[in-house]
Amino acid sequence: MVNLIESDSIWKRNFNYLFFSRIVKISGDMFAFNSILWFLIYDGKGAIGTALLIAVTFLPEAVLAPVTGPFMKQTTLKFWMYFSDLTRAAIVLIIPLCHFAGFSPLWFVMTLMIVHSATGAAYNPASIALIPQIVNEQGIQKANAVLQSSAQIVRLGAVTLCGAFLTFISPSYTMLIALVLYLVSGFLVLFIKYTAVESQSESAVVTQRGTYIGRLKRGFRLVRKHQILYPLAIYCIFMNFAAAPWEALSAVYVAEDLNGQPIVYSLLKATTAAGAFLLGFVLAKVKVNRYGLLFVTAGIIEGFAFFITGMNTFLPLVFFAAFTFGAAVSAVNVPEYTIIQTSVDSEDQPQVYAVIHMISNISIPAGAVICGYAANAFGSGKVIAAGGIVEIIAGIGILLFTKLAKAERSDLIKEREASVHL
Repeated sequence: MVNLIESDSIWKRNFNYLFFSRIVKISGDMFAFNSILWFLIYDGKGAIGTALLIAVTFLPEAVLAPVTGPFMKQTTLKFWMYFSDLTRAAIVLIIPLCHFAGFSPLWFVMTLMIVHSATGAAYNPASIALIPQIVNEQGIQKANAVLQSSAQIVRLGAVTLCGAFLTFISPSYTMLIALVLYLVSGFLVLFIKYTAVESQSESAVVTQRGTYIGRLKRGFRLVRKHQILYPLAIYCIFMNFAAAPWEALSAVYVAEDLNGQPIVYSLLKATTAAGAFLLGFVLAKVKVNRYGLLFVTAGIIEGFAFFITGMNTFLPLVFFAAFTFGAAVSAVNVPEYTIIQTSVDSEDQPQVYAVIHMISNISIPAGAVICGYAANAFGSGKVIAAGGIVEIIAGIGILLFTKLAKAERSDLIKEREASVHL
C-alpha cells in the first residue's frame, strides 16, 4: 500500500510561490475572521452577530463553488486565486473604514462577509486544480501533504498572533493586517508561470463540452457516475455530519463535562493541529497506492476518536483522541485531493472539487442544529460520541460495499481516461 516517495523535489519555482501564497492567505483568513469576530463583540452585536458570522463563513463558499466552477479553465486558475485575494483585501479595508466613519450596522458587515466567504468558491477549487499543473504526477501526493500539514501549524500560529494584536490594538486596526496579508498572497500568485498541456483527443472533447449550463451539469454527472468519487462524496457527508457535534459543542464539553478552563480548550486545539502536522509530514515522505483505503480508514479512526472523547472524561485520553483526530484530518484531506487530481481530467477538477465540497458541507449546518437540541437532552459528550458511531458505521459500509477502498493508483488513472469521454 505504501512506499517511500522518490527524492525528486517539489520545491521548485512555481510550487514555492503557491506554497507561500497559501501560507500568507491562510494567515490573512485567520486575522480577518478573528478580528471581525471581536469587532462584532465590541460593537455590541453579541451572540446573534457571532452566530451569523459563523454561518456566513462557510455556507456561501460551499453553495457557490459549483456555480463558479464552470468558468475556470486551466489557463485562468491563478487569476481566479488573485481575484479572490483582491476581493477579500477590499472587504477587510471597507469594514474598518466604514467603522471609523460611524457606519457599521450588522446587516452591512454580514453582507460583506457573505462576499468574503463566496470568494473561497473561486480560490479553493482553483488552487487544488493548479497543483497538477505545476507538480509532476509523482509529486502530487507530496505537494498536498506539505500544504495540508503546514496549513495546520500556520492556522494555530496566526490565531495566537492575532490574539496578541487584538489585546493591544483594536479589531479595526487588526483587520488592516489581514489587508496586507491578502495583497501579498495575491501578489505571489501572479509569479506562478505554467503552460496547460493536454492531448489532442482531450482538447477536442473539452471543446465539445458545451455551454456554461452544460459544464455545470457535467460536474454533478461526473461525481454521480464516477465509481470512486461517488462513494467518496457520500462518506464526506457522513464525516462532516459526524464532526458537527465536536465543532459545535467542544467548547461546551470542555467547560461542563471536563470542568476545564479556556486554556484546556486551547491546548486541545493545539494538540489537534500537532496531529494533523505530523501525519501530513509522514504523507509527504511515504507514497500511498490505495488512497481510498487510507481515506476510509482515517474516517473510521476519526470516528473512534470522537467516540472516545465523548464517552470518558479522563483528560489524558481526551488529549490522545484530539491528537488522533488531527492526524485523521490530514489522512482524509490529502487522499481526497489526490484522488480528485489523479482520477479527473484537469479541465474538470475545479468543478468536481466544488461539487464534492458543496455536497459534503451542506451536512454541517444540519448536524450542528440537530446536535444542539440533542445536547440539551442527552449532554454534549454523548452527542459527540454518537457522531463518532455514525462515522464508524458509515465507514465500514463504504469499506465493504463500494470500490473506493479497493481502488489502486492505476484504477484512478483508468477512471480519469474514462471521464474525459463521459
